[in-house]
Amino acid sequence: MKGKKILNWVVLLVNILGIISILYFGVPYLTHNTNILNPDAMLPAEAWDSAGMVLTIGLIPLIFVNAIAFSCTKDKKIYFRVLCFAPSFFCLAMVISYWFISLL
Repeated sequence: MKGKKILNWVVLLVNILGIISILYFGVPYLTHNTNILNPDAMLPAEAWDSAGMVLTIGLIPLIFVNAIAFSCTKDKKIYFRVLCFAPSFFCLAMVISYWFISLL
């Protein structure tokens, strides 16, 4: 029983960190921030481009953690359980739009 409670807290903490990172990197991406954050870099990138790459890299671990949260909430109603995937859906939408814009 104690192990399951610890697992639930860890999954909740990682989900909260994922939501914070989506907000942190999603805002420059959605506002299309064209500032170059590090102009002395070998390959300088605009803020929206860097945020899109970070969102792309972070999508797979976020889906994995949301799936664990989905499986840990078996005693809840189905619409609450599906709500666990909301951060993944938002991140996936931003990643798809990033790659669609980048390939044009």
